[in-house]
Amino acid sequence: MARSYAVDIAATTAILTTAEAKTHLKVDTTADDTYIDNLVSAATESAQIFTNRYFINTTITQHGDTWNDIATLFKSKVNSITHIKYYDSDNSLQTLATSVWISDINHQPARIGLKPNQSFPSLANRINAVNCKYVVGYGNAASDVPEGIREAVLLTIGNLYENRQNVVVGRIATELPKSAQYLLEQFKVQTVC
Repeated sequence: MARSYAVDIAATTAILTTAEAKTHLKVDTTADDTYIDNLVSAATESAQIFTNRYFINTTITQHGDTWNDIATLFKSKVNSITHIKYYDSDNSLQTLATSVWISDINHQPARIGLKPNQSFPSLANRINAVNCKYVVGYGNAASDVPEGIREAVLLTIGNLYENRQNVVVGRIATELPKSAQYLLEQFKVQTVC
């Protein structure tokens, strides 16, 4: 099994504003605004990796060598599947007809399978012979993201802001504090890679 994915269209909206992060940190100056914005990005990315999700709508393409490599989609919450493309036995790029496949985007991770009495076409013997393009996320606005995720990111920002060094004498500084992990655990999606 050889699978990978790439982000085609990244989210442009942050799940927290600078003002929201500063309120949480109890910061009332503008001196650290750029640093705080960087912490929002870093903490969000860490939470997305931990949960195996993208929080704001993001378009990704998952690649695989066989049909089985796209049977389970890497990231969640899948909103829609744009297309499934493949290289046929003549090594020509084709779009798989929607009459052949069915998806279960309510399941997390989302799944792709065959409709009754259908079969997948033969693939070219090549790397990345099949790909699936899909949109994941809770929506386009920060307000679409569950509050538990937003609070976990705030806790992580607070930890990173207060513990700017790799090692803090007398304390354990981790990228995702246990309280943030606790909040994120309910949103974590397990996939087999």
